[in-house]
Amino acid sequence: MLWVVKLGGSFWAADSLLSWLEVLAEGPVVVVPGGGVFADAVREAQQRWKFDDQLAHTLAISAMHQYGLMLQGLCPKLQTGTPANSLKTAIKKGKSVLWLPDAEQLAEQRIRASWDVTSDSLAAWLAEQLGAQHLLLIKSAHPPTGSVSITELIRAEWVDKAFLEMTGGCRYQIWLSGPEQHTQFMAGLAKPHAVFSPALCR
Repeated sequence: MLWVVKLGGSFWAADSLLSWLEVLAEGPVVVVPGGGVFADAVREAQQRWKFDDQLAHTLAISAMHQYGLMLQGLCPKLQTGTPANSLKTAIKKGKSVLWLPDAEQLAEQRIRASWDVTSDSLAAWLAEQLGAQHLLLIKSAHPPTGSVSITELIRAEWVDKAFLEMTGGCRYQIWLSGPEQHTQFMAGLAKPHAVFSPALCR
């Protein structure tokens, strides 16, 4: 079973960050980094200089790349990869791999340049590209309890506004995790219903 796991950028200064990285490295999973303070800097720069959303989108993807490099620096056991084939190769070898998104490659995919599209939606896009069976979103905010629809998650601002569009017709199960579930992570990969909250693909 292939898992794509998005680690929220809000963990950049969290006490639990190193613990999360340790269990993610055990995987094997594909880890998608958020943007964290690097993406926040892009937002501030755009507000100051009023450049267009296309440039902001490119810079925000670079922010994910930077955050990913920081995560790998903190946990060298995590391999890094960009194209889908390198990610699949690492997983086949039983190793976790950290996706470092490339703005130029993603531009070729005609992904909408908008702040509605964040690392949440890019993780959903990558899960589809890799043919993953599971997508897990790990955030510092606690998810709603029980099964919840994507529409409800968007309304609660737990995922970005494009997430419903990106998961339309998805062939993988979406799961949600709060900030303290790193101690149960490996058990969750085996029995996700016992650990994570399910999201409904609609």
